Amino acid sequence: MTGSSDWHRGERRLLSDGGHPPGDSGRQSSDREAAPTDDEPLPAGDGEHSADGGQTLDSQFESVVDQLGEAIFLKDREGRYRYVNEAMADLFDSTREAVVGATDADFFDASEVADIRDDDEAVMASGESRTVERRRTYGGTERVWRTTKHPYRPDGRVEGVVGVSRDVTERARAEAERERNERALRDLQRLASDRERSVDEKLDRALAVGCERLDLPFGFLTRVEGDTQTLVATHGEHEALEPGTSTPLSQTYCRRTLDTDGTLTVEHAGEEGWADDPAYEQFGLECYFGGTLHVDGERYGTLCFADTEARERPFSDSEETFIELLAEWVSYELDRREREADLERFEAIVRAVDDGVYAVDDEGHFSFVNPAIAELTGYDAGTLLGKHLSTVKGDDETAAALSALLSGEASERTVEGPVRRARGRPVVCEDNMTRLDDVDGDVRGVVGVVRDVSEQRAQREMLSELVEASRSFMGARDRAEVMQMVAHAIESVLGFELNVVRRFDREGERLVPAGTTDAVTERLDEPPTYDLGEGGPGRAFVDGEPVEIVDTETLDDGHDRDVVRSALHLPMGVHGTISIGSEESEGFSDVDRQAIQLLATSGAAAANRAKREQEVRDARERADALVDRINGLIEDTVEVLVQAGTREELERGVVEQLVATDPYAVAWVAQPDVAADRLEATAWDGEPDLSATIEGYAVDRTADDPVARALREGEIQVLNDLDGVPEGSVHAEAAAVGLGSMVAVPLTYTGTSYGVLTVYAREPDAIADRERVVLSALGRAVANAVNAIESGRILTTSRVIEMEFTVRDDDLLFGRLSARTGATLELAGSVYQSDGSLRLYVTATDTDEESVLEALDGDDAVTEVTVIIDHDEEVLFEVVVAESLVELLADHGAVTQAVTAEDGVVRYTVELPQEAEAREVFELVERRYEGTDLVGYHEHERAARTRQEFREAVRDRFTDRQETAVRTAHLGGFFQWPREADGDELADSMDISRPTYHQHLRAAQRKVFEELFDHGSGRV
Repeated sequence: MTGSSDWHRGERRLLSDGGHPPGDSGRQSSDREAAPTDDEPLPAGDGEHSADGGQTLDSQFESVVDQLGEAIFLKDREGRYRYVNEAMADLFDSTREAVVGATDADFFDASEVADIRDDDEAVMASGESRTVERRRTYGGTERVWRTTKHPYRPDGRVEGVVGVSRDVTERARAEAERERNERALRDLQRLASDRERSVDEKLDRALAVGCERLDLPFGFLTRVEGDTQTLVATHGEHEALEPGTSTPLSQTYCRRTLDTDGTLTVEHAGEEGWADDPAYEQFGLECYFGGTLHVDGERYGTLCFADTEARERPFSDSEETFIELLAEWVSYELDRREREADLERFEAIVRAVDDGVYAVDDEGHFSFVNPAIAELTGYDAGTLLGKHLSTVKGDDETAAALSALLSGEASERTVEGPVRRARGRPVVCEDNMTRLDDVDGDVRGVVGVVRDVSEQRAQREMLSELVEASRSFMGARDRAEVMQMVAHAIESVLGFELNVVRRFDREGERLVPAGTTDAVTERLDEPPTYDLGEGGPGRAFVDGEPVEIVDTETLDDGHDRDVVRSALHLPMGVHGTISIGSEESEGFSDVDRQAIQLLATSGAAAANRAKREQEVRDARERADALVDRINGLIEDTVEVLVQAGTREELERGVVEQLVATDPYAVAWVAQPDVAADRLEATAWDGEPDLSATIEGYAVDRTADDPVARALREGEIQVLNDLDGVPEGSVHAEAAAVGLGSMVAVPLTYTGTSYGVLTVYAREPDAIADRERVVLSALGRAVANAVNAIESGRILTTSRVIEMEFTVRDDDLLFGRLSARTGATLELAGSVYQSDGSLRLYVTATDTDEESVLEALDGDDAVTEVTVIIDHDEEVLFEVVVAESLVELLADHGAVTQAVTAEDGVVRYTVELPQEAEAREVFELVERRYEGTDLVGYHEHERAARTRQEFREAVRDRFTDRQETAVRTAHLGGFFQWPREADGDELADSMDISRPTYHQHLRAAQRKVFEELFDHGSGRV
């Protein structure tokens, strides 16, 4: 096709063949130039331009048109495109050459072609421009195009249509968005102002408005409490979104909304990281928009909208703004619903309470009264409204309180005063008044709560009398006095004159009168005694519950009922019952019952106290007698323990003192024979005489005998009945001669058993708990005394047993320390502390201070450690321990001469008196520590060292200068405090310098201490 057109009729050519400007020969088809067809160019008009000038102008014009963003086209009357610019060709996803000559049927469907053709024909027929907006789909995307079409008149006649199309999709969307927003806001405004809908109905409609605004099918409101989300309201049909459904918060979309404390939007959950989320699996929502709701300043839950299909475009700013606004409105409505519910509950409570509630305005006039106020005053509520408070409360105290509250001087006041009634006497009431302020803090009135306290005042007075009476009960000396006081208290406090208090007689199992009022004696027959379960008193005592007879005429028990018309019987604990008579039927009110119950409880408590005091008095008398006896026994026994010089004297004195004390009759002591593994009787005394049986008597350690068990278990053994004791034993003989009970007391001191003390009493069950405690303490004292005697022998004996043994056991401190450090340890000395602990001085060689401290750090046996000297791989240090084998050996009469340790093996060298049981000592160590071996045992003479020999030994070690220095210091008062002479004066007396003097003095002191502490074994 070839052709041309003029842009302005008669002025210049607008377009040439192929839709290109004239002169652009490179873009024209040669065939079209050579062979014109029916598609000749439209008439160009009257005038023409020169060839060169026209081509230049058209080329420039095409360049300008192509720079425009709008799509520009020219169509002839048949609808064929005669010209398109680049933007128009791009719109069809084609080239300009391909579009020129084509019709709309080549690019649009039939319905669209018809619409476009109608528009074109309307323009050409009317000769007027026309603008239309239509939705077109280009490249699979729907867009909105605004097209303006003008009639094309190249020669004055309309020969076609010139059009300009603009993409107004975004503007159209914005306008649609604005319209939807405005529509939604109008809906929300109407909803907010709708007074006919309930809050729940408004919430349902709000969800619908939100769904319409966002074009989403589902809306839901949630309540989040703790770790659970509950659906409160929903819109749309979804099987997982039903009102009332609860879901763990961890499986919901809303948890992330709450994390933002604002809004959360998700357009395509599957592509935004939600595919593996439990919420995605639970609900299957692709699109989600959620906002956080707050009620009363606290997080309430969420407002959400969603779809199971993904959203093609993101949520717009206006959509987000609307949902935020909607969430705020919903929060407000929820908050209002809560407040209204609270107000309704409050109003219901106020109207239902028994107390009167009123409110007055800032001038003191009633603005509200509840039904209780109307009932209390006798005025109708309508009559009181508008009246001043003084109408019913005209006392000065109320007036002053009201003035203080309304002036802002006070916020709360409580007054007690009369309330005037429409008819009848005033009522004493308590009025709790509270000031009411408005939002600006200005006083708007007062609210008061009024309570009738006239009965309470009377009850308070009565209660005060009851308390006073109950206190007086506690002064009674015995239960009989308590019961008499209870009978009179009921009369004086409650006004009932006919009262009988009965005591439970355990021997006869009946209730006997013990306390009565004067009116009972004067007006009634002798009060009867009741068996358990008999009559009102008997039933009340057995059941432990009050029994009330509202009308005694209904009873047929043979008792006189002329005076008493009703009666009340109450149990008084386990002590008896209280019976009160009234001369009227149904003569007891609830207050009476409660008051009498209180007196019964107080009376029972007082009776308990009186009984306990009597028991205490009796027990004190018995205890005083027992204490006198025990004190005498202890004093006499202690005297024996102190004076005894040998174990034989001690044991003989103990048994003599025991049998001289009641209730003890016979006592004997058995010592353990380690070699024979049995107990042998060594001392005995008492009547009847059992010496023939006891002398030479022995008990095997493993025997099933109380004496053997006491030795094995280290615990006191008591037989309060001698039936079943071993045949042939001393116990069997004791039973045969009439003795009734026995006790075997182990004589144990610091883990060592020195035997068993056995004592017999004349009567069965004579060994009570107190006796056990005393005898146990006595056994420990005897064992301690025996230990002292045994230990003292090592100090006086001249012949000793020396025993050496080794121990490999981590329980020993020396073994642990030598193993940890690799050092050789030697005990240099030990000192007992005032708190019972032991301070050890230890020398360690082939180690250093750091190694020692590290090894002792955290050792549970050590409470304190101090390094004294660290020099040339030799450390002198001191440790404080709570217990030590050295201490244990000393308790058993052994003197430790040396202790060394190397590679975890500890060697002990000890001395014992010749008479001591060295085997028992060794076995004691062997039982306590594994890896104990005896490596040396021999006897030798140990010469006693006299004081004179000590002095001579010291003098032999002194030089003349050293002896002079120390004697001068002693005689000159150098060792006194404060010193009588100083070092300079003493040095001058010897005509030597002060340093030289102190050198001699220190050397002399060192030699004295070496003789004192290191003589012989090197032990302290």
